[in-house]
Amino acid sequence: MSYWIVEFIKVLSGYIFLMYLWPSVIFRKKLSGKSLTFQFAFCSTVSILLSNTIILGLGLFHILNEGIVRWIYYGTFFLSIFKEKELRRYIFAHIKRTLSGTQGWKLLIFRQAESLKIIIVNSFQQLNKKIKGRRIEYGILFVLIVFAVAYFSYGAFQCHSYGWGDMYVHHAWIYGLKEGKIFSAGIYPEAMHCFIYCMNDLFGISVYSCMMFLGGIHVSALLLAIYCFLREVMKSKYTVYLVLAAFLTIDMVCVDEIYGMSRMQYTIPQEFGLYTQFLCALYLVRFLRRNPEEGKAKRKVWNDDLFLFMTSLAASLAIHFYVTMMAFFLCAAIAIFGIVKVFKKENFKSLVIAVLAGMIISAAPMVLAYASGIPLQGSLNWGMNVMNGTDTKEGRTQQAQSIASENNAETSSQNESESQSSESIQQESGVQSSQSVTSEEKQQTETNDALEQEQTSQKKSRKTIGEYIKMVYKYGYAQLYGDTRAKWLLGFTLIAGILSVINWIITAIRFRKLPFELYLGITAASVIFMILYAAPFLGLPEIIAGARLCLTEQVLLLSMMALPADEVLFAIGRRKMACILPYLSVLGVAVIYAGTNYFGVYHGYLYYELTRYNSVINLTNRIASEYPKQRYTIISTTDEIYQVIESGWHEEILDFYYKSKLEKYYIPTEYLFFYVEKNPIQYAQYHFFAGPRWLAQKKYSQYYKYSNAVISEGSAIKSSKISEDVLGEPLTDMGKASDAYSNLKNRTILESELYFWCQDFKARLPYEIQVYYEDEDVVCYMIKQNPEHLYNLGSK
Repeated sequence: MSYWIVEFIKVLSGYIFLMYLWPSVIFRKKLSGKSLTFQFAFCSTVSILLSNTIILGLGLFHILNEGIVRWIYYGTFFLSIFKEKELRRYIFAHIKRTLSGTQGWKLLIFRQAESLKIIIVNSFQQLNKKIKGRRIEYGILFVLIVFAVAYFSYGAFQCHSYGWGDMYVHHAWIYGLKEGKIFSAGIYPEAMHCFIYCMNDLFGISVYSCMMFLGGIHVSALLLAIYCFLREVMKSKYTVYLVLAAFLTIDMVCVDEIYGMSRMQYTIPQEFGLYTQFLCALYLVRFLRRNPEEGKAKRKVWNDDLFLFMTSLAASLAIHFYVTMMAFFLCAAIAIFGIVKVFKKENFKSLVIAVLAGMIISAAPMVLAYASGIPLQGSLNWGMNVMNGTDTKEGRTQQAQSIASENNAETSSQNESESQSSESIQQESGVQSSQSVTSEEKQQTETNDALEQEQTSQKKSRKTIGEYIKMVYKYGYAQLYGDTRAKWLLGFTLIAGILSVINWIITAIRFRKLPFELYLGITAASVIFMILYAAPFLGLPEIIAGARLCLTEQVLLLSMMALPADEVLFAIGRRKMACILPYLSVLGVAVIYAGTNYFGVYHGYLYYELTRYNSVINLTNRIASEYPKQRYTIISTTDEIYQVIESGWHEEILDFYYKSKLEKYYIPTEYLFFYVEKNPIQYAQYHFFAGPRWLAQKKYSQYYKYSNAVISEGSAIKSSKISEDVLGEPLTDMGKASDAYSNLKNRTILESELYFWCQDFKARLPYEIQVYYEDEDVVCYMIKQNPEHLYNLGSK
């Protein structure tokens, strides 16, 4: 465990430096005197855009290598520091004294350390001045962030394998960057990959450790972005703490929600970029709220708010297209209620320029790469498949079409029976006098029929709208939250709508102009995202896979539900009791934490797609640290390749299975390590964690009982046992090695074959193979061979 704690600290330190410290030093003049919100938004977007532009730019010119990247980052960092004239004179004076012999090296180091100490103390003093009077508020925020990082990082300390299959793919793409190849698998937003590449290059942190821990750490950026956004749109700055506390503690009752929340643990592009959508909305609001007279006085509309809107949009597009889509819908829901401000000549022109500039900054490397002949990555086709309904893994269009077909069949059956009943009634009543009606009567009848058809059409139109609302409720609110919670949500939505309208009317009367009402924006955004989730059931294209929307929708719904509390806190803030608001926010967070526990709605532990035993991962780290690089080979399933790719070699157990049956088969490294699972693991099982009660509860696995997924929880792991009985049995059909390992029967056969191969080798050469590691689940055999005289591993 101590190894993983050290790795976590290394990743955290590298993240802080690259995400915040480096841009803070490089752009300190730009950031001087700015608010903490501005500094956070600037650093968290500009650092991403710079790493993306630098790495991909070097790759386009085929000069991407670790040395150049270090020179760029460290060079600009230290040059920026030495631009300070007094600091430069101070350091050079001490170096001169040292070189002249009037000062020793120890004294030089001591004095530089003292200077660094003074700089750090001064920095903390400046920070203390900025947070003066708001220590309680920032204290609450700090506690919430620490709690969130602990919750979302907990899985990485429990299960040391990658928690989601996509992480292996992204690891491979980062390794492609290390080889100097951008878009190694095709053109795809690579901002996250470039950022991790820089962390690996600048600080020597393994890509595996970055992928393991960065997702849980980067959750802090999402919470800070939500914090900044809600402080801007809410009337009281204290409401945000209630929203964040509820978001981090209230449980979920739908597998889509659990899946969406679990994705926050994994280092994958969409979740890495979620924070940018809230920054886009924040700075769009701030831009539209600005004083128009200020722009006229300076004869310019472009300002810091619009600049950060642009960088946030560019960062979202550089990280993941889905994030940009979500940012669009969030911004549109808010901007629609300030549409007059949006289409003001000076505003609209500047917004268009900002959007185009953001798109150009982020898309330019991808466009240039495509022009150079690099094809598009297959995931873009996956996104299109979700939209057109042909994807069945995450897309739900086919499911919706199936339900619609069943409903239509039932409706047709009912209509047919009604029609037959009507005809029989007419025949029984002997209505045959229609032949003798006059032309006037016919005309009157036709007129009446036309009126009836028009009325029926109007009724059907009204009914259709009602049906749409019912479908949004059924396939959105009720599916995600259950009937009881869904009804509460609709009630709060109604209350929020009423509050919004009242505020809009009061503001319009008071200031005699159309107000920019943000309560309406929050409420509308929560409804729009719910419609996006239920889209395929409404006959609409599934623009974004439903489960990917759940986390953002959760934040919006909680924000909407907090609007009444915001009104109360705002009213208190306008009275003499305003001084108690910080303490009320502390009390509110504590009540939410205690209340969710007391009423049984406290959140549960999340899950990983478990692929390996922890002992195997720790064993691989041990081998990589103790044995010379590129002089050992691990024979195992695919997963180990991602750990040892930078220091050793890997042979697929499936390849070994086939090649060992050949007459001659050699592996040309000095050390061979054979990993055998005595209890072959059920690959990619949904493994739910167990842990301290204060952090979470064991509760989410119950929602997967009727799914096709294999579920395990706590210390119990689904597995089989190797056996001599399965030797020689054929493997089932498979497309690639990972498919063979995901089938438990195949895995059992392969692990059994490897185990008994090792036993046979030991019987023939007992002193050449030894047990390197063994526990109740795994055994590792090691062979040390002479590279000049390799052992024949094939059949004798």
